[in-house]
Amino acid sequence: MILGTLPGPESLRLGQYYAYTNNQFWMILYNVFEESEPSVSYSEKLSFLHKHSVALWDVFYSAERQGALDADIKNEVPNDIPGLVNAYPNITRILLNGRTAEKSFHIFCPDVCVNAVYVPSTSPAYAKMSLEAKASAWRDALFS
Repeated sequence: MILGTLPGPESLRLGQYYAYTNNQFWMILYNVFEESEPSVSYSEKLSFLHKHSVALWDVFYSAERQGALDADIKNEVPNDIPGLVNAYPNITRILLNGRTAEKSFHIFCPDVCVNAVYVPSTSPAYAKMSLEAKASAWRDALFS
């Protein structure tokens, strides 16, 4: 399972995870699974996730935020991640997409007994790493 923080404005507008075209999420994930670049079809992206047994969700159920930066999240309400993990014991690893997701997961889900691993944010705001370096870190987190 991959946990982000909260969908950004474009994702909310389109009702799709990682809909903002400059977000590297889909490029990284397709790279990690050694498949060709994602199509523009969201249904094909969802089929890709299903094929690789990857679930997407967010640490937060709701929050206030102007824009898309995680640093601007306020008054957050967490999702019931412990309940989800208990209901689906086949969830064996959680990738935390970015430092805010990682920090928030550990604050709101301290008793979740699943291997939770930080991965570099796919957000275009996190430009300290190249796409290739991010994909390598994600690959290591998924397959090590």
